[in-house]
Amino acid sequence: MKSPREIAVSILVKTQAGSYSNLLLSQYLNDNITQKDRALITQLVNGVIQNKLLLDYIMSQFSKIKLSKLTPFVKNAIRLGIYQVYFLNRVPDFAAVNESVNLVKKNEGRKAANFTNAVLRNVLRHKEMLSFPEKDKDITKYLSVYYSFPPWMVKRWLGLFGADFTEKLCRAFNEPPCLCIRVNTLLTNRNNLLQRLKDEGVHAVPGKFADEAIYILQSPPIHQLKSFEDGLFTVQDESSIIASLAVDPKANEQVLDVAAAPGGKSTHMAALMQNQGTIVSWDIHPHRVKLIEENASRLKASIVKTRVKDAKILDETMMGSFDRVLIDAPCSGLGVIRRKPDIKWSKKPDDIKALRNEQEHIIFVCSKYVKPGGVLVYSTCSIEPKENEELVEDFLAKNQEFAYDDLRKSLPEMLHDELKSPYGYITLYPHIHGTDGFFVARLKRLKT
Repeated sequence: MKSPREIAVSILVKTQAGSYSNLLLSQYLNDNITQKDRALITQLVNGVIQNKLLLDYIMSQFSKIKLSKLTPFVKNAIRLGIYQVYFLNRVPDFAAVNESVNLVKKNEGRKAANFTNAVLRNVLRHKEMLSFPEKDKDITKYLSVYYSFPPWMVKRWLGLFGADFTEKLCRAFNEPPCLCIRVNTLLTNRNNLLQRLKDEGVHAVPGKFADEAIYILQSPPIHQLKSFEDGLFTVQDESSIIASLAVDPKANEQVLDVAAAPGGKSTHMAALMQNQGTIVSWDIHPHRVKLIEENASRLKASIVKTRVKDAKILDETMMGSFDRVLIDAPCSGLGVIRRKPDIKWSKKPDDIKALRNEQEHIIFVCSKYVKPGGVLVYSTCSIEPKENEELVEDFLAKNQEFAYDDLRKSLPEMLHDELKSPYGYITLYPHIHGTDGFFVARLKRLKT
């Protein structure tokens, strides 16, 4: 059986070839692996991916061979060793080195193992003498290396937000997020669920903003809890909960949730509606529609009706049919880097332009489904203005039957000071709000 570190390197090699780490972790972390080893593997994989540029910067200072010449296994085994030396204090340095050397010897041979040993021993000898780019001379290079973000991304954020904001943002994106769950108010309330979780050995605290939010600080695997099986909660970041609150659906209304998988917002809106009315939940992928159905069933959200559908294709039979439409648009995902560190390396500047075109198409088409006097909510898990407020402003300029609607009547009071542009939209940031990066805008279709 492979050791946790060998599994971690195997996953890292596959991510280097283009696979997604979260899918690989789900695939590799089967029931034969202990909870302790599962946690270690997850931490090693995410930690190496998150700090890849920094780890390669360190490696390049001590390797006589260009990194581009190293095999993927050797490179990732050395990254793993350096990560443990610099970031995991509980792992003795000699153990981190020996594990990586032995893994390389087993998979790549003695010569590669000797090279790995030489590099990592050199790192240990000079651990306290590492030099970084000077912050005052080249802020982009410093932030890029020290916090391990692509230079284009750092440069973009510096232009948008300034140096202090960007550094705090980068730091927050590298911090592990607390797991947030949403209370299923169809079946329980927050106080009762907190007690139930305590009885199940879970250390949990109330959320920051939403009444339905709970943060899990320590727990057995969530999916093994009886309270989860009974549908008392679902995993959902507080930023996503806020997006559902922005829709503010009422009982007996007709609601459309576009690109709805895996169903967190649909099932939340069902609870807000006391399971009265109809929520039509779309996704373009059949397997993701199945996820919506499974979650709705577990959470007893019986008013959720699913359909496989492409949101970019107008359905004329549904025009003007819905009281409220929620568009959680496909986006760059730049707001959820702390959960999905692969995004740092998989996204390119051109992706934002391509996604912007798709987002414009979706909001134009789906706005047609809103009744006169109805509500349209547009959200993304991005902090990129081109995908967010700039897109909404362009939409409003071209579609004057819509205008911003006041979010103060639907969002927690603690967030009212964060609202922008006649209280019509909000952007959440991890270093300010402790949530994922998220954008929510609420528009109203004027009565004509």
